[in-house]
Amino acid sequence: MTLLDDVRTLLESPTMNDKDVRTLLRLDHEEALQIARDMVESESVDERRALLRQLKPALVAHARAEEREVYEPLAKLAQAASARDIALEGMVEHELIDDLLERLSKSRKTETDEWKAYAKVLLELLAHHIDEEHARMFQEIGRHFSEPQREAMGRRFLAAKARCVPKVRAA
Repeated sequence: MTLLDDVRTLLESPTMNDKDVRTLLRLDHEEALQIARDMVESESVDERRALLRQLKPALVAHARAEEREVYEPLAKLAQAASARDIALEGMVEHELIDDLLERLSKSRKTETDEWKAYAKVLLELLAHHIDEEHARMFQEIGRHFSEPQREAMGRRFLAAKARCVPKVRAA
């Protein structure tokens, strides 16, 4: 698509409603970023641990649901290489986020500079990942899926996320 096509798509697509998968993703993203920021900025070891216990299950459930209900449909678009690229990059970034969360969870030394460095890198990776999704992936979703499809995708995303939460907390 040309730049003109991109602008036309943005202008023609209706605003996101509260059932649109993009709205649901945005809400999760804002919450995760705030928790990650609070974790990095906290001076309290106990507070950092508590924030990580809150962040990890939320991010893992979000990631698995997003992979299944958003990335997979984007990756299956036969004539949309950019949508497939975004989905594949998102999967890789999710793996990196999972690795950082695991390192942070396994470490009992939340007071060390090393732990803080991992937390800061997690925050930076999250911010980058979210910025890319909002700028590129949301546009692809709007371009390739109708409003009813985006709402159905949102319902499936919420259901998949709910199924993931008990598994994550048990881990």
